[in-house]
Amino acid sequence: MKNKCISLSAAALVTGALLQPASAEEATSSFKALDTDSNGAISAKEAGHSDALSPSWTSLDANKDGQIDEAEFSVMEMETPKSE
Repeated sequence: MKNKCISLSAAALVTGALLQPASAEEATSSFKALDTDSNGAISAKEAGHSDALSPSWTSLDANKDGQIDEAEFSVMEMETPKSE
């Protein structure tokens, strides 16, 4: 049951990001810039190049696999206040 709730929450967050095209495009661009080896995930080493990502590493790596995938990254993007 807990896994279903987590999956539904992640799906809702991703869907919410997709409803905001400019933000989703920015998030994808930022993700790709940090994913320097283009394997679809940001490693701890790659995250070390981001002042925003490094301190949040433990909480963002929701599945604790040692990397941040695009869905996990989008959570940070949605929670980070945008400067105008």
